[in-house]
Amino acid sequence: MRRWIGDHPEVFQAWVILVVWVAGTAALVSFGRPLLDAFFSSLFWVVIMGCSAYFTSRRLRRTASELEARGQVLAYIRYPNSLPGSLSGIWNRGIATLAPGKVEFQPAVYDTLEPTGRPTSFTVLAATQEPQKLGRQDSKYIGEPGFRSIKLTTANADIEVAATPASLHKILDVVTAQREPKDTP
Repeated sequence: MRRWIGDHPEVFQAWVILVVWVAGTAALVSFGRPLLDAFFSSLFWVVIMGCSAYFTSRRLRRTASELEARGQVLAYIRYPNSLPGSLSGIWNRGIATLAPGKVEFQPAVYDTLEPTGRPTSFTVLAATQEPQKLGRQDSKYIGEPGFRSIKLTTANADIEVAATPASLHKILDVVTAQREPKDTP
């Protein structure tokens, strides 16, 4: 069931909205509101929720396609072994540019992904964990639904990267790809 939901998130969202509409109508009727009034009140709120979900998913798809055209992905990074109070528990949002054995991370904010700060380059040595679901504490810093995380061992320290499952697989494929050997005379 979870796999089907992951493959069809829009259909699942539509079913959730329908169930909320029926449950909202039933709750309002049980509290004494007339059926027609309860029907339209819950319909109003379901339309608001549906529009919000639609525009959010549309924005995410548009952003992902723009970044993919440039060979980049939307990602969040944190440094799990750093000192408390730094970025050990807070995810930093940005754009990851991928190359074999290397990730360049440019912090960015807002829906327009405006760059903030300097980009950081990481030389990736290995991926030390498979993609895993974010916990409740972790996902409160990440506004997009369905993100997973992986841990990468870099030349300096371990980092955690959170992104969509498709983006994580792309990161793993590109970053762990064998570097082309240089010609030696």
